[in-house]
Amino acid sequence: MSKRSELVAGFVLVVLGLLLAVGLVELSVRALHLVPDRFWEPDPKTGVRLKPGMRGWWTQEEREFVIPVQINPQGLRDLPRPYAKPPGVLRILVIGDSFVEAMHVRLEDVFTRRLERLLEGVGANYRVEVIAAGVSGWGTASELLWLQEEGKKYQPDVVLLSFYPGNDIKNNSPTLEDGLPPVYDQEGNLLYVSSNKPPTNSGHALLGRSKTYVFLRQLLLTRRPAFLSTLERLGLVRVPPPRMPAMREGLPVDFGVYEVPPAEDWLDAWQRTARLLEVMEETAKFMGARFGIVIAAGREQVYPASWDRILATYAGMEHKHFDLEQPERWVMEWCSTRRVPCLRLTPSFRAAAEKSKERLHFWYDGHWTREGHRIAAEEVRKFLLANFPLS
Repeated sequence: MSKRSELVAGFVLVVLGLLLAVGLVELSVRALHLVPDRFWEPDPKTGVRLKPGMRGWWTQEEREFVIPVQINPQGLRDLPRPYAKPPGVLRILVIGDSFVEAMHVRLEDVFTRRLERLLEGVGANYRVEVIAAGVSGWGTASELLWLQEEGKKYQPDVVLLSFYPGNDIKNNSPTLEDGLPPVYDQEGNLLYVSSNKPPTNSGHALLGRSKTYVFLRQLLLTRRPAFLSTLERLGLVRVPPPRMPAMREGLPVDFGVYEVPPAEDWLDAWQRTARLLEVMEETAKFMGARFGIVIAAGREQVYPASWDRILATYAGMEHKHFDLEQPERWVMEWCSTRRVPCLRLTPSFRAAAEKSKERLHFWYDGHWTREGHRIAAEEVRKFLLANFPLS
């Protein structure tokens, strides 16, 4: 073999070795689920939706959970459900945001699946189906639009709205919400929810498909930001801006819902929310369904230390006054006026947190753990049996 042939053969072997090494790393990153998959896509009506039929894994940087996720053909994180209601079935449709989507626990542990099992045998002549319709980022506006277009196809007998005070009221405001702002006409009627979120993997479509690239960029971003800045100057990577909460007068926007007295924007947000709740109740009645609300228990309401950390983090909050019960009272007063059954989960979660060492919310993520979903299912079961004709 000539010297030139030897050089070519050596070069080919080096390239093949590098490709093999890169391939093995890619397979390892995928096998270990070090990078979460993307399950969401823009929707012209609700702002965002789940990708029908999507399979993958969901996790976070802190690795508090690594969960297999499958989206059903109708675009819900639930069992496959036909639109047509089978004979002898009573359907409960639970609509909400990420607390109902619940990618932080396995599907069998989500409170809606637990609730369905707890309701087995309740009706003498039928079985009960609990359909989970939750999408991260949805507020009452998106949930109402989905109910009017998609939810009605399931012919529900009961419509339960899972309401999270921590961000649902903000989500319904055209001025406070920045990611998925709702659009209203001059009379205040909801038209659609817009998506202001930029597309993922823009500018590096090919690299963006590589889990290794995404993982290494994430690793450098959190551990070696200076080196990543050098790569960006060389045009090798594009660094996203740091994720910071939207601020107003030294206060993260999300926590403005607890401020006393509430600012004008928040009063307007609540008034819009109340109107959306009225339309949702009327929509459920028009469909022949009963309507109820379950108020999700947030981490700050259950664990005082969580709120103390927030106050210590943002110096601008120390001279303001807050009432963590304020948004829940708004919802409860609305329910009382409209005579709508309403369940507030916070008291039950507080009682359970005092008795058990097992956390009900993930420490970093803030959503319910498996134990939190168990308690929610048990409380919602009692609420349904006390307020709805299920037996």
